[in-house]
Amino acid sequence: MKLARTLIFFLSVQICMLANTVNASGLSDLVEAKDWQTISPGIWKIELGDMSNEIRYTDFAAEPPKLEVLNKKSSPIFPFNQNPARYIQNNDGRIMVYIPTDLTETIYGYGLQLDGIDKSRTVLDLKVDHWGKGNGKTHAPVPFYISSKGYGVFFNTARYIKVYTQVGNRKDANNNPTPLDRNPLPEDKIGEWDPQPGAGAVEASLIADGVEVIIIAGDNMLDIVSRYNLLSGGGALPPLWGLGFWNRVHAEHNADQVKADIAEFSKYNIPLDVVGLEPGWQTKSYPNTFEWQTKRFADPEGFTKDLLKQNIYLNLWQNPYISPEAKIYDKMYPLSGSHMVWLGIVPDYMLPEARKIITDQHWNDHISIGISGYKIDEVDGFDNWLWPDHATFPSGTPGEVMRQTYGLQMQKMMYQDIFKKHNTRTLSMVRASNGAAASHPYALYSDSYDQLEYITGISAASLSGLLWVPEIRSADNGREWLMRFQTTAFSHLAQLNAWSSGTKPWEFDDVTDDVRDVLNLRMQLLPYLYTAFADYNQKGIPPLRAMLLEQNFSTKSEVIKGTLDSEDNPYATDEVVNRNDQYMFGPSILVAPFYDKFPEERDVLLPVGNWYDFYSGELVGNGTKITITAKSLDNKIPLYVKESSVIPMLTKAVINTGEAYGHPLELRLYGTNSGTVRIYEDDGKTFDYQKGNYRIREITVSNGEFDEVISKNGSKAMFGKIEKLRIMTK
Repeated sequence: MKLARTLIFFLSVQICMLANTVNASGLSDLVEAKDWQTISPGIWKIELGDMSNEIRYTDFAAEPPKLEVLNKKSSPIFPFNQNPARYIQNNDGRIMVYIPTDLTETIYGYGLQLDGIDKSRTVLDLKVDHWGKGNGKTHAPVPFYISSKGYGVFFNTARYIKVYTQVGNRKDANNNPTPLDRNPLPEDKIGEWDPQPGAGAVEASLIADGVEVIIIAGDNMLDIVSRYNLLSGGGALPPLWGLGFWNRVHAEHNADQVKADIAEFSKYNIPLDVVGLEPGWQTKSYPNTFEWQTKRFADPEGFTKDLLKQNIYLNLWQNPYISPEAKIYDKMYPLSGSHMVWLGIVPDYMLPEARKIITDQHWNDHISIGISGYKIDEVDGFDNWLWPDHATFPSGTPGEVMRQTYGLQMQKMMYQDIFKKHNTRTLSMVRASNGAAASHPYALYSDSYDQLEYITGISAASLSGLLWVPEIRSADNGREWLMRFQTTAFSHLAQLNAWSSGTKPWEFDDVTDDVRDVLNLRMQLLPYLYTAFADYNQKGIPPLRAMLLEQNFSTKSEVIKGTLDSEDNPYATDEVVNRNDQYMFGPSILVAPFYDKFPEERDVLLPVGNWYDFYSGELVGNGTKITITAKSLDNKIPLYVKESSVIPMLTKAVINTGEAYGHPLELRLYGTNSGTVRIYEDDGKTFDYQKGNYRIREITVSNGEFDEVISKNGSKAMFGKIEKLRIMTK
């Protein structure tokens, strides 16, 4: 009996000691994530659980990590030494990863979220879906975020993942805010009640055997994103023609109608590099055969080569779902999933034999005759459009993983097994992507048509290694038409998509000259833009990027205080407004488009430092807010250049990128008496640059003169000599 009492006392002491330990450290049921492996300076990874049967997004990267670049970077301190990341595996097969934050941290990212880049205090379902707003379901729900505290987190898993970002207060956390009374007595003076108290963590939840977590630290926010892109293989380097203007013709156009459209572009002197053929080029579509409809295109090879002689490239629409009338249907049938999409079979491209069937057909019927790329549609979709999560595939890949990666599979297959295999670059389009996609030369697009969302997409894409197309389709008036053209002219891929409307750039007579002017300006800026993409490829620096990534710029969201309303807002919840309506185009040009909410007048927030009007060289501000009007800019898109920047341009606009080769250059120096710039050049078409066949022109401007040095001289010149130097200052 005495021994029993002694044992009970001993156990009681141990329980009390354990309780005290738990109360001190909190998070009693979570396991500390230990044994982080260093990938390169500033990048660490860990596998939690069993990853032997799990698929990672990095498995679908187009290129291997650029470790030779990453290994030369600085060595930041691991950000979770003092407050470690933790995890738990529940009995229901769910893993939760707990990444600590503090209550002042701001979290950005999670892929192509068109409602804004600030994702603090949100709950998101990161699931490939038809475009949604505010719920995480989108065309590219990349599970990567960056923190204002100087680190990024990448959940490298191809599973559905739900993230509770600073939402959900654990009872054993030691940094919970103090509860406050919502209805205090009049004499009680307490702080304002918060309907959604901040939580001190990002909790990522998924059903899987294991998950890989990658932590990325850097010298600043841009450096963090750059390291993520380099880990993904470096950014895509498109062919020069991909940066010209694209026009997608009506879905039912035939060869003669396409040629007539091209002739009209020439008549109106509107730049044109790429023509996109929509579903009608195939014998059957929805589902598809991938075979030429000879009643519309009697001689596909002759038609394609005739356009190439004019420096016009062809891009073909397709979705992956195969019609019973396709010649490859019988071969692909046993290599497809259990369910269909639009009554077409869904090939399992995790199987090498399935990839070979489709890529052989595409090479023989399309690429070998001169087709330049594809618009891969419908690899996103609502649940009632795509296969169910319980669908089975012959490779054994789970249905949800297939959904999360199908767009990536298509990109990697086309890139490696067709284009790179035959040493020809592409810039193509895709409707779904995901993590580690930076090295894929595919731009995302969406059925959304809201102008602010289109502009926001540029910023959102830049945080997750994505390219984005704010395409034009139609407009209610000339002013809207022009604003849309101005935004697309300063995006990754400039396109008019007339598949349904049949519209042309000259649709509204009152703005045709202005539309031509902004497209011409894009063409003049080709040396600047192409070099920005080269920096994306070699250094991981996004060619277009959110203001968040610009030094000395505040990106705090606007908070509108909630007003109590028993029906519409019973908790008086504040509204957080993300206004991501300006961005950086290349390293030096700030773009602030007019759009439907601000069509004639808008504010622009300038980072610290002197900024100059692109057109006049006038000093406009330093770390301040300015108000501009369309009238004062003569209907031009607002553009501002940071001090000491040198902008390389063609001396005049060209009708397509074929004319840009050998074209003389103009340099514009803004603000001061000196500045430097580099211009990247290669053949603009092949992968020979990966063998060192490129060159860099390093130019210093000082005292009204310039000095040029050629380095990495492994290629012929792309652009011509510098003929003009302008000092842009007032």
